[in-house]
Amino acid sequence: MIQATPSSFESDRRAGDDEPEKQDRLLSITYLGLLFTQFLGATNDNVLRWLVIGLGKEYVQPNEISTVLAFGSGCFVLPYILLAAPAGYLADRFSKRDVIIYCKVAEIVIMAAAVGAILIGNMYLMFAVVALAGSQAALFGPAKLGSIPEMLRAKKISSANGMIGLTTVIAIVIGATLGNWLSTEKVTGRFGQEHWWKSAIVLVGLAIAGWVASLLVMRLRPANPNRRFPWDMYGQTVRDLKILAADRGLLRVALGTMFFWTLGMLANLNIDSFASEGGTTEQTQVSALLGALVVGVGLGSVLAGLWSGGKVELGILPLGAGGLALFSFLLYTVEGELVNPSDEYTLSYIAACAFLVLLGISSGLFEVPLAAFMQDRSPPEHRGSILAASNLLTFGGMLLASIGYWLLRRPVNGVELVSSRQIFLLCGLATIPVFIYIVFLIPQATIKFLAWLATHTFYRI
Repeated sequence: MIQATPSSFESDRRAGDDEPEKQDRLLSITYLGLLFTQFLGATNDNVLRWLVIGLGKEYVQPNEISTVLAFGSGCFVLPYILLAAPAGYLADRFSKRDVIIYCKVAEIVIMAAAVGAILIGNMYLMFAVVALAGSQAALFGPAKLGSIPEMLRAKKISSANGMIGLTTVIAIVIGATLGNWLSTEKVTGRFGQEHWWKSAIVLVGLAIAGWVASLLVMRLRPANPNRRFPWDMYGQTVRDLKILAADRGLLRVALGTMFFWTLGMLANLNIDSFASEGGTTEQTQVSALLGALVVGVGLGSVLAGLWSGGKVELGILPLGAGGLALFSFLLYTVEGELVNPSDEYTLSYIAACAFLVLLGISSGLFEVPLAAFMQDRSPPEHRGSILAASNLLTFGGMLLASIGYWLLRRPVNGVELVSSRQIFLLCGLATIPVFIYIVFLIPQATIKFLAWLATHTFYRI
């Protein structure tokens, strides 16, 4: 069974639950402040990413669009790998509230720089700003996730992660839609320069709103005020990974999280090509498919929080993994045109949306228990390091997914090596061994959860 190795931090965590400042309600001001800060930040990150990708497509030839997609995602993900050690240091050494607030101030500056890059009209400069946004998000991540168990009691952690997951995917939908909308020539002009002020209002406005929301987060004590800055970042990253690996349960969960987000990045990048190969002609038709996926993730995140029953419930994992495999296979079976010549949606398009929603629900059921376990079982004095090490693995996998997508979709003699449908097939095949491993690793938790779900669904006890 996946479980944390018994250590002194267990008693510290239980004692911490009796601290009077910890909240017992998800509607507390401090948690709502964190929730809105996360929502606005995730929205802005996706607006910038898809705005730059959309504008980048105008600078390249049609057969290089997949390169722009992979490059834009890679620029955002790479900082999570390079800044893993400093991110963990900041979250442990200083108050997580202070780290969150200063990250939001940095976001305002970065978004103003993004507007400047658009006006200059240099595609590489725009991607550099995307990398800066990724750097800010990388430093923000451990402080954000690490603050949840410090502001809420243990029984609320799973529900809190479910709400974070829900708002994040809503932010992805809104951000992708806004970014794609702002990147169109009829909205902001050629290369986004004619009506640049529209992009400025959205990017800088969301950043300022996120900073205001961050001020609502309660004051939190530094977890390890004596920690020194990791000047040897490579060495500190290795030490963080060793701290993570010292607990087999946390390591397995971190690897599970890495697998999930690697698969998620591949599917996210693939939707654009899937829609294009299906005959879509407008970006809104692509956004609807992406929206179906992330709406499903939101529903799955909420279900995972509700089904956890006030505790960290790993028995949900097999249900999520099985769904990931099944609905990836079903997406591979979607054939024919998604949109007919009259721009009317076909049955294939409706089926694709339905499968993407169900794939998203499975994703939420898979990811939320992993995130809750990682936060709940990490020792407080090393929580920032552990979350940073987990982020390193996660975003390393996502970077590999971006590179792998580019290689698979790179034209050879004018033809891509693998179709978008076949990529969904690969995702399903990759999930099968993970599903089998989980079932054999935690059979008791799986059976217990399924029994609980059946009794609470069909009977009133």
